[in-house]
Amino acid sequence: MIIGKDEKLKRALLWPPAKLYELAVRLRVAAYETDYLKPKRLDATVISVGNMTLGGSGKTPVAHYVARYLKSEQHSVALLTRGYRRESSGMRILNDPANDSGPGAAKSYREFGDEPLMLARSLPDIPIIVNKDRYEAGRWAERKLGSEVLVLDDAYQHLALARDLNLLLIDATDPFGGFEMPPFGRLREPLYGMKRADAIIVTRADRPFDQGQTQAIIKYYCGERIPIMYLYSTITGLRHLATGEVYEAGNFGGWNTAVACGIANPRAFTEDVLQAGINIVSESFFADHHAFGQQDLDQISRDAREAGADAIVTTEKDAVRLEGLTHGDVPIYAAQLELQSDDEVRLKSLLLRTVSHKAHS
Repeated sequence: MIIGKDEKLKRALLWPPAKLYELAVRLRVAAYETDYLKPKRLDATVISVGNMTLGGSGKTPVAHYVARYLKSEQHSVALLTRGYRRESSGMRILNDPANDSGPGAAKSYREFGDEPLMLARSLPDIPIIVNKDRYEAGRWAERKLGSEVLVLDDAYQHLALARDLNLLLIDATDPFGGFEMPPFGRLREPLYGMKRADAIIVTRADRPFDQGQTQAIIKYYCGERIPIMYLYSTITGLRHLATGEVYEAGNFGGWNTAVACGIANPRAFTEDVLQAGINIVSESFFADHHAFGQQDLDQISRDAREAGADAIVTTEKDAVRLEGLTHGDVPIYAAQLELQSDDEVRLKSLLLRTVSHKAHS
């Protein structure tokens, strides 16, 4: 790629602050690696799900999967999340069995965050603890709920809390964030941080990508024995936002739809919609975690109607941010995704072994 003069000048100007930021990140990681800073430990089994690039790579769906599976194996599970972009501070609890803290319609994403509220509604029997301080949240879950397993959503860089299993997600469509940190790339930290992972999960693995190169880079940093698993998601159902009815995705094959979403990777979502056999006639993309207003929804509805859409399709994460708004005459559905993988048995075995090992240690 040929870099023009303006781009060279821009890089030259941004290089000093970018490198200072990278240095600060490296020093923080080094402080934990050299025990200058020590992570706090909890009695419960701590399983972290995170990534190394900015934006979506499927962290919350995988955290949902891990929590739901271990709950189905009769473990007492709580899910810890920081509640990114919420307007409140301090700790908030959803699905606390001791109190009426279910994620009812009265609960607002502005207080809890869109992802915690979405998780709470899809995992009604699993407490969701929203707190920037994961250790404080974990201690509370241990003492008040007797939680045996704590699943951390988006915690790969949260080094202050020790974990028993560190799952690192890599998006097959953008595995290494351009190999640089912002503003030149999308890495949250230098790639060598990959070595902290206990297992790598490549998400969106059904999309075209260079599997050989991805594996080679992973093994360069993590060694030959690091488990590498592959996951992808498919739309299995669509939930009518007005009625709550859920329909099989196959019923929508050939429909013309308008896609509207405010997530980190809207293109990945549109590809999911197309793979479900659903046509897209218009697109409305907003910034990740966008707080929808009535004007936004009215514009989405007008665009959908003018494009001849039979329905508007959005994500479950966006659906919680559309609550309270008046719908137009084009029905709105939230797509329900299901993770699938040929490595599901390996992943479940790894999760169970981690919990068993901690219980007997």
